Amino acid sequence: MNLKTFEELKLSGNLPSPAGVGMKILQLTRTEEYSAEEMGEAIMADSSLTGRILKLANSASNSGAEPATTVSGAIMRLGGRTVRDLALAFSLVSERSAGTCKGFEYDRYWSKSLARAVSAQVMTRVLGVGKPEEAYICGLLGEVGRLALASVYTEKYAVILTDVELCQNLPELLAREDAEFNITHAQVAACMLADWGLPEAFAEAVESFCGSKELAQAGDEINSRAMVLRFADVVGRACVADRTVRNMEWVEIGDGLELLRNHLGLDQEAFTRFCDTCVAEWQAWGESLDVATHTELKFSSIFTRITQARGAVERGEDDTPEAVAVVAKATAAPGGESKPGEGFKVLAVDDDPVSLKLLCKHLSNEGYEVVTARGGKEGLKQALSETPDILIADWEMPDMDGIELCMALRRTDAGRHMYFLLLTGTESEELVVEAFTAGADDFITKPFIPRLLSARIKGGIRLARLQRKIESDKQTMMKQVAELGVLTRKLRAASLTDALTELPNRRYCMKRIESEWASIRRTGRPLSVVMIDIDNFKCVNDEHGHDVGDIVLKETARIMQASIRASDEVCRLDGEEFLIICKNTDESECQVVAERVRAAMEANVVMHPGFERSVTVSLGIASSHGGYESVDALLKAADEAVYLAKDSGRNQFRLASELVAKKTSA
Repeated sequence: MNLKTFEELKLSGNLPSPAGVGMKILQLTRTEEYSAEEMGEAIMADSSLTGRILKLANSASNSGAEPATTVSGAIMRLGGRTVRDLALAFSLVSERSAGTCKGFEYDRYWSKSLARAVSAQVMTRVLGVGKPEEAYICGLLGEVGRLALASVYTEKYAVILTDVELCQNLPELLAREDAEFNITHAQVAACMLADWGLPEAFAEAVESFCGSKELAQAGDEINSRAMVLRFADVVGRACVADRTVRNMEWVEIGDGLELLRNHLGLDQEAFTRFCDTCVAEWQAWGESLDVATHTELKFSSIFTRITQARGAVERGEDDTPEAVAVVAKATAAPGGESKPGEGFKVLAVDDDPVSLKLLCKHLSNEGYEVVTARGGKEGLKQALSETPDILIADWEMPDMDGIELCMALRRTDAGRHMYFLLLTGTESEELVVEAFTAGADDFITKPFIPRLLSARIKGGIRLARLQRKIESDKQTMMKQVAELGVLTRKLRAASLTDALTELPNRRYCMKRIESEWASIRRTGRPLSVVMIDIDNFKCVNDEHGHDVGDIVLKETARIMQASIRASDEVCRLDGEEFLIICKNTDESECQVVAERVRAAMEANVVMHPGFERSVTVSLGIASSHGGYESVDALLKAADEAVYLAKDSGRNQFRLASELVAKKTSA
């Protein structure tokens, strides 16, 4: 994981994060010194969150058990850690808002995430591998890294998303993200889960899932969270697929579903029921979380569409995604002048349909984009989802009056920025004071005079323009900070990278080995190094020129990179000298690494006009268990072992411990 880059993303302030109760739970559980009672009290402050956790605790996997009716009962059933993680995930979904990254389909993202979550839950339940609740969490947050990049790098990520072919090729997408941002969405997702304190296994599963879509083939087992997520993602893709999905993608989805059917050991009819179960839970959870789903979806129609797509592909028929044209209708006043409300959104809230219609008509004539709501509760929901510039609400409404609506909105981040205008049938001094105390910006009596209402709203327009300017300036500043961060990371990487071989350079190597040396002094774990020198490299330069010498150096770097273990690091020290740092590796284990590198170098033929032969290397091994007092002593011992290998005939490795034995015997 690129932790430094992630810390810079956090500083942008734009990363998706839990809010409200979720943030309170996050703060409460930063250490292990919290009780289940404290966490339960925090969760119960949000009734909808409480209901969702109880729903999951009483899911089909716990059928036959007595239903949990309290948060403490859910904690006992699911475990404190699982309930905590669920609360964080649910609060993140509840706080979602449509972003400004063009090309990122926010509704589709959340719909697919939810479909993947419930599919992973059902699949885990059927396969009997792991906990369904944990699979649900991983599925819901599986691609949060994409959302994060769209939130932080709004414009740059939008450019990437416009390349449809790139987005459909995961390795190329990850490479493009890494080149552009010095971090991939897979790494961001893993870092975010780790930062929120979710189990390390969750972060590893999500990073693996985002890094590869390769499915377990027939005969293999679905025995990891990452693989469950990959198959659940296939079901999720099928759930959210629409007319824009191309035939080849339908065939790919069909192949994935067929693999899943074989793994589950179900016939087609039983598998269709399994998929419909996933859809039913997706729709139920969608209603609970206010996430859009296809309410009439049946998997029999999906299988029919897959069959049609296979036939079209076999016939060689190609297709392209349907283009959806959005035509903006300009509302211009006579003479070509724009109307005063053009470009601003107003939410009108009233339980009286006649008053609401009159208000809506007047606002529309003024050029405002009008959204309506019947009653306070519906108005609160619309305000949080539509985020209007101005909200006009009637004072007296049965379910939630205007004052209660205003107070509820002022407790949210989005609601604090709305211009709130209250409609009232009285000008009582006490009531007016109460309205302003609750957070209202202005009021007007009913029945309203259109000209007076327009004049009052102008104050809201001025405030909305000011807020837009502030937000624009903030986005510009954040964009500059992000670009500066990317540039800084690239410069830092360049200063630690060898330009020719693209390996870490001597500066990086010395910092890394000093860090590992400090670590082994604390832990007592072994550390070994392999010093490598290319045999007769001077002759290559003298006889064939430095351009051939550069090719030999590049090939040597490539072969060594391909031959070492994932935990090892190879660096170029200088000239033809390289060093492999082997963490948690003693001398005997290091010999295996050295021999693999030596054999690979000997077997590789460097191909270049006038130069077609293998190049060998001499290697020296030194281990921290040799009693060395410092890093310099360790490296000197490895260097001396290299000279011993050259004196012994080259193309071999020798041990620093041999030199110690010789000195002792002498």
